[in-house]
Amino acid sequence: MVGEDLHPYLGPSAGVRCDSEKVRALSADVARGAHTVQEKAAALFAFVRDTVRYVPYAPFQRIEDYEAEATLDRGYGFCTQKSSLLVAMARAAAIPARFHYADLVNRAMPGRLESVLQSDRMVYHTYVDLHVGGRWMKVTPSFERDLCRKMGWHLVEFDGTADATFQPLDLQGRPHIDYILDRGTDAGIPLPSMIRAWEQEYGAEALDRWNEATAQIAARSSFKGV
Repeated sequence: MVGEDLHPYLGPSAGVRCDSEKVRALSADVARGAHTVQEKAAALFAFVRDTVRYVPYAPFQRIEDYEAEATLDRGYGFCTQKSSLLVAMARAAAIPARFHYADLVNRAMPGRLESVLQSDRMVYHTYVDLHVGGRWMKVTPSFERDLCRKMGWHLVEFDGTADATFQPLDLQGRPHIDYILDRGTDAGIPLPSMIRAWEQEYGAEALDRWNEATAQIAARSSFKGV
């Protein structure tokens, strides 16, 4: 977009502490050796995708639970938390970044998660828009390489030049992900709106089950994730 103000996507926002010394140092270290903005963006994406495990049972009720340092300390998180880490690291590297929210249907929903939510619809799924090469590109850092290999899913790969989001089919050609509603973009995480949407979609009892699963994961020294 010509004349678009990118400043809101370069500094701190709700759930994003891109001014953290730890985040700035990590971002610089991960991007070291990249010769172009595209290479830098691709390196940051790959780091977040593969270093932080995708685990949906992570603390979700406080905005602090989504900040980059909290996710790095846990070593795991769900889509919004992994996206927040990528947004923070990108902004620390002077790459404009924002959150993109959507509802999707996961037709390969792992059994435990489906039992917690009692639905295959993921409300307020979160990915990232990175402004690279004069345009916004969609990137989804949720599922790490090892998880995709284990589950038979397509690995989302980003080279800094094109959108990188979930595929509708898995590696065996079976239905996997359908995007069904675009909720738009935001510089930060609208946590109250997200929690209200989750309660409306899944019910308060499902959030209680989510909390219980989260506490069980946090109490274990090792876990199997999804």
